[in-house]
Amino acid sequence: MNMLFDINNTLFEILGYRMSLLELLATITGLAAVWLAARENIITWPFALVNAALFFLLFYQVNLYSGMMLQFFYFGNAIYGWMNWKKNAAGERKPVTLLNHKQRVRWLTGIFVATIALIWFMKRIHIIMPDYFPVRASFVYSDAIVTVLSIAASVLLARLKLENWILWIIIDVVCVAMYAMRGVMLVSIQYLIFLVMASYGFAEWRKKSRITEVL
Repeated sequence: MNMLFDINNTLFEILGYRMSLLELLATITGLAAVWLAARENIITWPFALVNAALFFLLFYQVNLYSGMMLQFFYFGNAIYGWMNWKKNAAGERKPVTLLNHKQRVRWLTGIFVATIALIWFMKRIHIIMPDYFPVRASFVYSDAIVTVLSIAASVLLARLKLENWILWIIIDVVCVAMYAMRGVMLVSIQYLIFLVMASYGFAEWRKKSRITEVL
């Protein structure tokens, strides 16, 4: 591991908390990406690309393997979202819309099934792939739930579906507690800020959209 991006390589210390360059950069790019997404600014996606690479390194070092592998998806989804948010030939962007009832049922079913499957795999990953993951995964249940919900929320964000912010709010509540218990305090504080931003994003997207249905 390059010492520059080693989470144990302290950049500075504040109130007894040792801050690494990796954690600081991951936090800054993550906050920028969420803020820009809440404001429907397409520049959110370049920040999301960099953030995915940084969090991949961070999660590997703290044994949060579900979160680590999630970054591969985030990277690809950022490219997809960047393309999908581009304006058409007339200079117009797709409007924010809602999922219909059938789509919501399909999404919820998929989230449930995928979460159960990921929990089963992550509980055994140190046995199945010991050369790559020699340490048992931490917080298997909460990490798997966050991973699956994050995938769903990211796709809905890229597709300009308002429901993405509801999922992000749930994710942020879980992550505030999970990362605090894992000892990655700045990331925990980051998700507390994300919670506020997600609430803001939901309000802004609903206000600017052409949605007439009441959630």
